[in-house]
Amino acid sequence: MLFLRSDLSQAESRIVYVLTHDPELLRIARSNPWEFDTHKFVGSCISGLPELEIVGERRQAYKKIAHGTHYDEQPPRISDSLLKDGFIFTPEECAKGQNRYLRRFPAIQGTYQFNIRMKLIRERKLTNSWGASIFFTHERLEPMLYRRGYAWIPQSEIGRLLNQRGFVPTDQFLLRNNMRSRINLQVHDEICLSTCPEEAWDVIRFIQESLYTEREYEGERLSIPIEYALETRYHSADVEFKRFPSKEEFEADFAKLWETRIR
Repeated sequence: MLFLRSDLSQAESRIVYVLTHDPELLRIARSNPWEFDTHKFVGSCISGLPELEIVGERRQAYKKIAHGTHYDEQPPRISDSLLKDGFIFTPEECAKGQNRYLRRFPAIQGTYQFNIRMKLIRERKLTNSWGASIFFTHERLEPMLYRRGYAWIPQSEIGRLLNQRGFVPTDQFLLRNNMRSRINLQVHDEICLSTCPEEAWDVIRFIQESLYTEREYEGERLSIPIEYALETRYHSADVEFKRFPSKEEFEADFAKLWETRIR
């Protein structure tokens, strides 16, 4: 068996960008990963470096700074989080990067965070597009509470999408068709399955048809692209597909990796 990993591309950031209702951020949210690397672009905004230099570990580090900024994490906390992953950024460097990012896209604070904060003040609850709510009835209105709200919206949206349109229907599809393929993991914004040559194409096609779906977020429509990988080990990324492959391309790459596996 080989691992087939299905990863919602830059999912949380896309939700945040859509909920800013900002024209440029809406365009970025709806971009395709094979045409536009959001994390490189954002890394360039944060660092002031050319996009060509935002690669490898540097790209990952600036991605974490952007996520932290979306949720109003403070520079010392971001610095500590980066250090745990082996990236050395002082709180001052994190603050400077956050300020650059927010000057470039003021709607992250001015619309996204402001709207969530007002909902918490007025209603003491948040509700996502699936109708799920989280209540803060007896909690103190303070910055830490607001940060939980900023994070809850995109994280709950992606969790529900992956579960309701990914994990559950895929599991039912495998059982209904008496397949050998099995779901191994659902982690954050991805599903990982083990599959075989006879079933792999049917499985990936089903996931694409079920999970790649348009939803509406506060009046803004968004379909989150899915990136796929074939792997002999989890996250080895032996073969990657930034866009959904043709049957011929997928089966040829699967066969090559399968042969490598059984040698």
